[in-house]
Amino acid sequence: MIRRFTLILAAAGLSACVSVLPEQKVPEGLYRFGPMEALHMIDASVVIREPEASRLFGGRAIAAEDSSGALRLVNGVEWSDSATRMMQVALLDTLGGINGGVAVASDTGAPTDYELAWRISDFTLSGTTARCRIEATLLEGRSRKVLAQTNVSTTAIALDSKNAARAKALTDAGRACVSDIAAFVAERAVAPEPKS
Repeated sequence: MIRRFTLILAAAGLSACVSVLPEQKVPEGLYRFGPMEALHMIDASVVIREPEASRLFGGRAIAAEDSSGALRLVNGVEWSDSATRMMQVALLDTLGGINGGVAVASDTGAPTDYELAWRISDFTLSGTTARCRIEATLLEGRSRKVLAQTNVSTTAIALDSKNAARAKALTDAGRACVSDIAAFVAERAVAPEPKS
């Protein structure tokens, strides 16, 4: 009798534990930038750092601004990786090397001619409009002297108001931003003059 009572209490305790745990929400779709073609050629070596961003813009969540200006997470869609990491990889893909030029990730620790520091200041949705804004600074590799700065801003319009179409538009805006940053790097990161 005591054993039966103990088993009933244990079963009731376990069922109470299960009912208090929140149900994990699984996104309906994971989105990524995908591989990008090497469209911008560089003839110098450049370290590409992972861009800085707020947690809201740089994480896996996708945010949208409502009519009151409040930012809210978009239900059912997420990035497959952090947005900052996807942008870093996309920029590395987009920069091709000629005459010994190469773009490398910052974790390689290799000394390079230049270094790119960048920051995502906006990467959100507003209705069916996707917005991306990035500020970038090109530094001299050894001295870290600022050589050039730029701000790029892109938008893309979703085909409809569904979250999947809006996430796709944000992907397009992000890829366009990365392409503009790659053009900036390719124009400014020129091979240094050989020392005589």
